[in-house]
Parts: sequence; structure tokens; C-alpha cells
Amino acid sequence: KDFTFYFVTRSGTAKYHNLDKTPWAALTVADPANQTTVQAAGKVSKVQVEDYMDVVFNKLAKVRPKDDSHWTPPLEKLHEGNFIPYKLTPTKLHYADYKHDKADPHDEYIERIIDGA
Repeated sequence: KDFTFYFVTRSGTAKYHNLDKTPWAALTVADPANQTTVQAAGKVSKVQVEDYMDVVFNKLAKVRPKDDSHWTPPLEKLHEGNFIPYKLTPTKLHYADYKHDKADPHDEYIERIIDGA
């Protein structure tokens, strides 16, 4: 609903230390079959303790493919360690659809959903 992305990383990793120093990140999600991408950039923050269970066990577990009833959440596949949940709150979010040709060659393929600072 609010375009927030959630992820976990292990404490002590380079990613963890980099986010601790500079809490900004970007990501791209691509769907090659549909020739679409979503690009997001924004502020990264640790998930608050009171929201931890909701994020980790509810939101991340809901990514089960519709056609695989035996699929397990990615959390079950993590190795031991201290995992820290994070969220990326986008200040920029762009959706691109490259599958369909545009009538005007100057038309954009990119829809700017959030285009902040």
C-alpha cells in the first residue's frame, strides 16, 4: 500500500555496516517475461521491535507462489546469526513497461510514481 520494501540482513556483514554508516539504498526488481521493472531508492531504517513479528513472519511469509503449496518462507532457509529486519521507504519509485511500443517515439516508458528528493 505504501510502497515500502522489507528485507533482512545479518549483523556484522558489509551490508549491515554500510547501512549503519549511510542509511540509503536503491533496488531494482525485474520481470523479464513481462519486460517490466520497478526501481526504488530511499531511506533505509531498522524495523521497530514492536513491528518485528508482523514484518518478518507475516509480510515476508506472504510471498509464497500461488502454484506451490509446499513452498516455505525464505526465513526458514537462513543460516544461524543475528538477523536485523530493515525497511526501505522510497523517496523515488519508478515503474517501467518496455513490452509495448509507444506510438510516439518520444513517449516515456517510465512512470514516476514517487519522484521526491
